Amino acid sequence: MTAAAVAHLVRAGLLVYLGGEVEFPDVHPDQVNTLARRRDLPALLDRHVPLGPAQSARRLGVRRVDFDAAVRLGFLSPVGTVEIDYKSHGGWTTVPLYSTFPVGLVC
Repeated sequence: MTAAAVAHLVRAGLLVYLGGEVEFPDVHPDQVNTLARRRDLPALLDRHVPLGPAQSARRLGVRRVDFDAAVRLGFLSPVGTVEIDYKSHGGWTTVPLYSTFPVGLVC
């Protein structure tokens, strides 16, 4: 499990963050063991990891233009952003991330 996945699970309230470095999050080992034994762990990760706009539109089963309209109308708002370096397209781009839980509620 990556540090990013652990951070998403902490924000979802499934793990307690004990402090430490961002790249090496410190969480309670018993909680990790309990969570790792859950059969629905992939679904939990899928539910709590934010998606980009194209991924969110695909999850909803709508066209990207329809998803963009829902964002523009205020039905959905980003929960974070990520910087991506598109070297072949001119440099860094900020991509908004959307939580899959509210995205699923819009359906």
